[in-house]
Amino acid sequence: RDADTMRLSTGCLLAALALLALASICFGGGGGGHAISVTPAYTPAAVSDAASREPARRHRGAPIARGGDAASVPTSPAVATTVKSAQLDGSLEAALHAAAPHGPGFVMLSFANSALNDHLINFVAFATRSAAPFVIGAVDRAAFTLLSARPDAPAYLTPLATDGFSLDGSNQHSSGSWKRFAGMRTGEVARVVNMGYSVMHTDIDVIWLRSPEPYLMCDGLAAGDSGEHAPGARFACGPLLAADVAVSSDNMSPGRDTEGRAAYSAGGTFNTGLLFLRPTPRGRQFASEWHSNVVSPPHGSRFAPLTSDQQVFNHMMRKPGWPGVQADQGAAVMREAWGGRVTLAALPMALFMNGHGYFVQRAHLRLRVAPYAAHATYSLDNHDGVAKRQRFRESGLWLADPPSYAQGKFLALAPSSPPRVQDRLAHYAGVGIAPTNIDTHARALEEYVAELRDALALALALGRTLVLPRWTCYCDRLWSGSDDIFHFGCMYPGSQDGNFVPFGCPMDHVLSPVAWEREKLAYRDPIFLDQPQFRAAGAVRNLSLVERPGGAGASAPPGTLFLGSSTDEARAALAAVANVPVLRLPHARGLLCSVDDPDSFNAMAARVLSVPSWCAKCFQPCEQELAKWLPADEIKRGAQWGQSFCLPQRPLPKFQRGACSLNTLQR
Repeated sequence: RDADTMRLSTGCLLAALALLALASICFGGGGGGHAISVTPAYTPAAVSDAASREPARRHRGAPIARGGDAASVPTSPAVATTVKSAQLDGSLEAALHAAAPHGPGFVMLSFANSALNDHLINFVAFATRSAAPFVIGAVDRAAFTLLSARPDAPAYLTPLATDGFSLDGSNQHSSGSWKRFAGMRTGEVARVVNMGYSVMHTDIDVIWLRSPEPYLMCDGLAAGDSGEHAPGARFACGPLLAADVAVSSDNMSPGRDTEGRAAYSAGGTFNTGLLFLRPTPRGRQFASEWHSNVVSPPHGSRFAPLTSDQQVFNHMMRKPGWPGVQADQGAAVMREAWGGRVTLAALPMALFMNGHGYFVQRAHLRLRVAPYAAHATYSLDNHDGVAKRQRFRESGLWLADPPSYAQGKFLALAPSSPPRVQDRLAHYAGVGIAPTNIDTHARALEEYVAELRDALALALALGRTLVLPRWTCYCDRLWSGSDDIFHFGCMYPGSQDGNFVPFGCPMDHVLSPVAWEREKLAYRDPIFLDQPQFRAAGAVRNLSLVERPGGAGASAPPGTLFLGSSTDEARAALAAVANVPVLRLPHARGLLCSVDDPDSFNAMAARVLSVPSWCAKCFQPCEQELAKWLPADEIKRGAQWGQSFCLPQRPLPKFQRGACSLNTLQR
């Protein structure tokens, strides 16, 4: 998370509310799931059912699914206990007793404030469902009030909550309030470790898909001879027992990590948003000194200028000179961490996934692994709570919406391959060039947004909420233009061994979730229609689009629209199906000719129907490297200083008053 977090911190919390938000979600690392078929228990239907179940805890030794059998992840533990009867008086001791009534053992520890209540509720829902014991340190009293009223959320008041702490409005790690938060967080982690607990520190923007306790503690059936983490298994837990500390990674290749393990992890940035510490003598000492180096680093030391607890962690673990720590290929632990004073292990990326590995590469499906956790790092847009919520929601990993979210009437846009994109795919296939390139991707983005113009206009005219389509991306999107993507098959550098392009686009690769949030423009994600109520007969009506026949006064059959309609004509044509919950368009190319108030719609469309900035570094001069994909004039328009290229934005066709304006594009 180190270097990526520094980039993240510069653009994380824009709105005043978000500026008060807990940094553990906003600064959750790195740069950041799609189909959740790897864990059928987490289909939208199942998570809705899970949200209403009595919260539960797994007793140590309960069966855990084998990682190689992606369809066998358990949905709930057999033995349930709750914290209903526990007295949460605000003390850490009471919260720990509620989470782990049998005394010191394994516990997950996170921190949250009330400004991101929706993320907090979502974290609790999944952590409870995983049956892992957890405690949440409330950073303000409002968060503690929310949590202590629940039967499933052991919480306590952190020292900052008792001081009336809030972030000071800065989104920089160098801000005084951020440093106070980092100091509190490391201090509380050290405190719990020194109480004898094995602590999995977790950012609040982590989804716990199942309890990591069997792997981290190497106990129960999972560690047995035939268990998921048995000796000789792909992710055997035995070698991890030698570690005092284990940390996740911001590296880009879960596949290379699975092969190289600690040797691969050592060469990247450690992400303390998923950090495990044992109460061994060396683990306790490290936790205490980590805290000390965050709050009061020795004057003139290499820790003094650092601005985050994660940076301090990375510098402590490494000797000066990159990487400063080493491991044998395939080993679980590293050598010479913290000057040889601690044994550091790498948490497998395939089990503890960062945002790019889970949400973009979907590497768990390729590797046939059921992850323990998905961390919303490498999210784009503003990298804030809105962007992370979008990643979770579009992946079916969001349980914080009220029942009203599924109510209403909707207009869905079905996925389709625009003719211009099909033309590019056929062209590159014919000349023997990979179709996953910037040209194909650029045409796809233009077409996706152009279709949304008409789909959104029709949804607003009908008083329905738009359901976005599933898009296909032919090129990854970078955090910034400082990296070369063209040289790596249009994949984020370091991830290319996954060969994951084309892939299902997250929304933030096509549109800005923050812009839609700012506009207060409701929409739903494609996975929304996977809910059970939309599988009922008559819940969804597929519309037909046909060319307008010659002659005046022609009328379309119910559920059919003429291409080139006005919104008035569309309303009239669909009046007979007005009561159907979901109307679904096969596409929206050439759908509308005019709208009721073009000026108002065009102004709104300019704010929300715009592809986010897409930039990358050229490995060779851009006019040479990009010539096989883009015409010279487009390369020239996108050329930037320093041998970089930013994709030129084509203006969206505007609706005209008193004239027909179609959304069809020509190169």
